[in-house]
Amino acid sequence: MDNLSAFNHFHDWYMDTIQISKERETLTLGLYLQDQRASLSFVGMNRCVLENLGLQNIVYAIEIVEPGTSRFAKAQQILAKAERWTDVQPWKVAQVFSTCGAELVVEFDSLEIESQAS
Repeated sequence: MDNLSAFNHFHDWYMDTIQISKERETLTLGLYLQDQRASLSFVGMNRCVLENLGLQNIVYAIEIVEPGTSRFAKAQQILAKAERWTDVQPWKVAQVFSTCGAELVVEFDSLEIESQAS
């Protein structure tokens, strides 16, 4: 799994695109910070809940939440609102915490990060 720490958990990055691919069962976020762009793909996505999407979506942090923690329990409560796409139980849960705008909880198998300079 690509390391979110290498991108400072995308703190203060702007999220400007959201794409879902049913064929790959993938949710991909497009993010930018000044002259950097990155795409963050949650592969094997089974459930997700997106709240508070706005015209300006600034990320506070993107974190993998660990089972047995209060954050994981809260994420599971949020995910309970969503329909499962498949009967497969993904192993990981990530949460996008916002400074402004969209927040996201997603259940997935693996994470892919691609980065490029603009």
